[in-house]
Amino acid sequence: MDTVVAGFDGTDASFVALDWIADRAERQRFAVELVRVVPAESISVAQEDPVLREGTAYLTTAAPTLAVTPRMVPGRVPDALLAAARGSDLLVIGAHRRRPMRSALTGWRPARTVAQSATPVVVVPSDWENGHGPVIVGLDDDGSSSSALELAADEAASRGVELLLVHAWQMSIPDTDGVEAYLDLPATVKSAHRRLLDDARVRLGREREGLVVTSALVQDNPTAALISAAARASLLVIGTHHRGLLESAFLGSVVQDLLPIVRVPLWVVPTAAPVR
Repeated sequence: MDTVVAGFDGTDASFVALDWIADRAERQRFAVELVRVVPAESISVAQEDPVLREGTAYLTTAAPTLAVTPRMVPGRVPDALLAAARGSDLLVIGAHRRRPMRSALTGWRPARTVAQSATPVVVVPSDWENGHGPVIVGLDDDGSSSSALELAADEAASRGVELLLVHAWQMSIPDTDGVEAYLDLPATVKSAHRRLLDDARVRLGREREGLVVTSALVQDNPTAALISAAARASLLVIGTHHRGLLESAFLGSVVQDLLPIVRVPLWVVPTAAPVR
């Protein structure tokens, strides 16, 4: 049985994350560890902690068949939470999308958690509303989305919804002078990206009988393409290279650009993450 770790702190966002877990439990079988991170001097028996007790009662009421184990761990977020999630199949956290001034509490924690986690992470926005739209997965051309594709296909199949593959492309800026700089015409480049997308669509459809797989080729940057597609999604899945928070701040990160904007759960799959 798969193990899901849920970070819980009693905030509205963490309760919404439990709603997402309860919804998924209707279709899949797994066990949940409900983890609350507290300062070392505040550690106590988990069952006696009122915040954990409330979260456990809430989740077991919403999903009576779900096995829930409360656990209090000492330390600071995200390090203690990531340590608690090590070896699990999934980490689920809630996030407030639009509270930039409260970065010490909520703004940076989701980004830092995703950037440092070796475990796949689902970030559930506090204003999430359950829906039955397609599962959308971002397809990259560098191999970073291979695990994300398989996971998204499994999730779409279990939900009985369409799987939409989104691939963004742009013309690169020539770094040479002369005729060679213009050999790659837009039509040629677009055709290569189309083949990449079509190959993935055909393969996933062939491997999973009954799954409806569609695709969208978008001439734009990945963030804009995914934001547009996510407007009708029930889940957004992407892969990540794990650059880390500091490097991403300079180089740009699709994950960090998406977190404050998308209103659907964002499932981030590290490149080397196993697919369950």
